[in-house]
Amino acid sequence: MRVFQGILAAGDCVVTLSRVRQGATVSTKSFQIMFRSLRTRLRRTLLDLPREGFTDKQLASVEGVQAAEMGATLAGMAAFARAKTAVGRSSSLLRRNIHRLEKGLLMPQRRSVFGEKFIGETVALYTRLVASDRASAGETKWAHDVLSRYFDAVDVSVGQIAPAWEAWQQVAHPATPGADAAPYPLGEIGAYAGAEALPGFEAFETLCRTRRSQRWFKQEQVPEDRVEAAMRAALQAPSACNRQPFSFHLATSPRMVKAITDLPLGTAGFGGDLPAVIAVVGDLSAFAEPRDRHLIYVDSALASMQFMLGLTAQGLGSVPINWPDIPENHEALRGLLGLEAHHVPVMLIGLGVPREDCMIAYSAKKSVSEVLIRAEKD
Repeated sequence: MRVFQGILAAGDCVVTLSRVRQGATVSTKSFQIMFRSLRTRLRRTLLDLPREGFTDKQLASVEGVQAAEMGATLAGMAAFARAKTAVGRSSSLLRRNIHRLEKGLLMPQRRSVFGEKFIGETVALYTRLVASDRASAGETKWAHDVLSRYFDAVDVSVGQIAPAWEAWQQVAHPATPGADAAPYPLGEIGAYAGAEALPGFEAFETLCRTRRSQRWFKQEQVPEDRVEAAMRAALQAPSACNRQPFSFHLATSPRMVKAITDLPLGTAGFGGDLPAVIAVVGDLSAFAEPRDRHLIYVDSALASMQFMLGLTAQGLGSVPINWPDIPENHEALRGLLGLEAHHVPVMLIGLGVPREDCMIAYSAKKSVSEVLIRAEKD
């Protein structure tokens, strides 16, 4: 990681990345030049590292993986910059800013002035969202309700809040029926969840123990209503600033399932026979800074686990499939799914109706004492 950080600290890189952060348009040619420069610097840095114990093939693999990650990160930053002025169905920056306002609203001792530095940008993004004929209704309502609560809570005569308040009043707000999509008291979480009481821990632990990797399925169509129900559960998973920078690509045709499952390692003997497979893909266009590039793995993993639990709760089986970091395979999957350079494969999930004779690996788990480490100091 120090290698990558050191490369980004180079002078010419800082100039280009700063232009992207400020929303400047950077041509494809400029990014190609930058990419080559980064790759050259990476090679020089690798030559300075200890090489004992590593083969040339291993070192070349490190170079390829790092270069591919840099290319995807730069492509994501460029797409993020473009999205500041071209809001369609959703806006990652708007979602982040609305989440930041929510955190200010739920503070026990809330200040009368907060969010001043980014409220103007937030109102401008919201205005572009409501003007789009493709705007997500859920995102529009959430942004509207939180911004309404925000302007009710702050002093609208202060600094940068004042012009943002004036702009807010000029927006042609769409109708947002239903309960407020804004911060609520803990005591109302049952109403949010649609349940009078939380499920007991015993039932939850049983669900977790019941979800086991299953590789042998009936050759029958996977009920898509159950897949969609599991997806609803997955989307309740936490995500950094609620950006949810991922998509789940469902393949059910035998040809596409085989094409996808032939790419990763470890699928021999069962991959091509899966009735369905999902490719979980991270979206680096959700981030303005390279420091956030690994959030796609964190957020995708959180959602994927809830998705698989959701399948288990409905009698379906699943098997998470590791996606090795092989640049050529990234490109192959992008080609199969029609993805952009800033889309990064994270993992695959095989799913279906389990066969009655399906065998399950025991897979002994570590003990609590092995992984729960007390971090207190004397």
